[in-house]
Amino acid sequence: MEPVWQTEWEGGRGNALQACIASIMEQELAAVPNFIEAPDYLDSLNQFLSQYRMAFLKVTLESGRLPFPADGILCVLAGPSPRGSHRHIIVARTSGVEFQPLHDPHPAGGNLAGDPVWAGFILPLDPLHRDHPESLQIHPTP
Repeated sequence: MEPVWQTEWEGGRGNALQACIASIMEQELAAVPNFIEAPDYLDSLNQFLSQYRMAFLKVTLESGRLPFPADGILCVLAGPSPRGSHRHIIVARTSGVEFQPLHDPHPAGGNLAGDPVWAGFILPLDPLHRDHPESLQIHPTP
């Protein structure tokens, strides 16, 4: 993961999700769309990830916790922003049913101001049909 910083901060219109996905995928911010600007951010996010043969899985959390244990998986977390009544997104790593914050893309930091409400995971499509181990790396499909 390479930290990428958000550049838009307006509540409900910022680009924290864009910066978090760019961070996880180790891409420049400009190479990743601002999914929140699309009519359906999940559809836009999955269209973007499909070029890498990946998909986004959004998991609703129960009291800020995963409904299943998972260790060491990078994810994005959505929850209350420390800067207003809107949601914010950060990068975290799973630790059992909980999370360890890794990167808040807002320059002021602060992570989340309460329990996260959902976690998002970037998953490979057809992971059992890989021909080569290097296919675990993120590459656009030809």
